[in-house]
Amino acid sequence: MTHRISRLASWVLAASALLIAPPAARADGSHHPKPCSNRTLQGTFGFYRTGTVDEGTGGLAAVGWLSFDGNGNGSVLQSISRNGDYSYDVTGDFTYQLDGDCTGKGFIDGDEFVRIVVTHDGGTLYMLSESTGNAVHGVGTKIHND
Repeated sequence: MTHRISRLASWVLAASALLIAPPAARADGSHHPKPCSNRTLQGTFGFYRTGTVDEGTGGLAAVGWLSFDGNGNGSVLQSISRNGDYSYDVTGDFTYQLDGDCTGKGFIDGDEFVRIVVTHDGGTLYMLSESTGNAVHGVGTKIHND
């Protein structure tokens, strides 16, 4: 019985060490296998956004596509519901900046409006709106390269 408990304790200790161990780092000290740049975001992504607007008094849901050119320029087409009021096929242009750690920002007319994180070698995009009074997040998945 003591032998079983000892083996179980050893297994739990080993599993715990794996869970809390830091991820393997590259020789250059980076934790990312490949650094990101604006070129990482290239192609068309299907996306959704959801959350609350107007300081929590209403809901937001949207679906559409985002297109990134790999040079810091993008466009969007989306259909949006804001507290039950619908707008269809809303388009717009924006610029973006993606840093080496795969985090970035989106800009409209030079004003920052969204924070982003890119994963899966540029295949998935996570977004957090920076509009005052909003708590909106979104996820995009690459459809194809343009």
